[in-house]
Amino acid sequence: MSLTFDSLKWFHSLAVAAVWNFIREERGEDLIEYAYLAAFVGVTGYAVLNNIVPEVAATYNAWVDPNTGPPSLWEPAPAWTSSGS
Repeated sequence: MSLTFDSLKWFHSLAVAAVWNFIREERGEDLIEYAYLAAFVGVTGYAVLNNIVPEVAATYNAWVDPNTGPPSLWEPAPAWTSSGS
């Protein structure tokens, strides 16, 4: 099927009308606002996680350090031996 000049002209006028309707239409504003909100949440989450990860790692490493953390307070039980029977 070959496109004639009239069908191309009709398609062009339909495309132009669709673009103008999209520009004038106000229903798409909600979508843009949600996109801005999602971008804000993403950027904020990224910034918070980049700042909190080193703090959490430092706290965890201090907690599990055998010389200064709670493991240094633990006194192991004496070794268990069998009675040899």
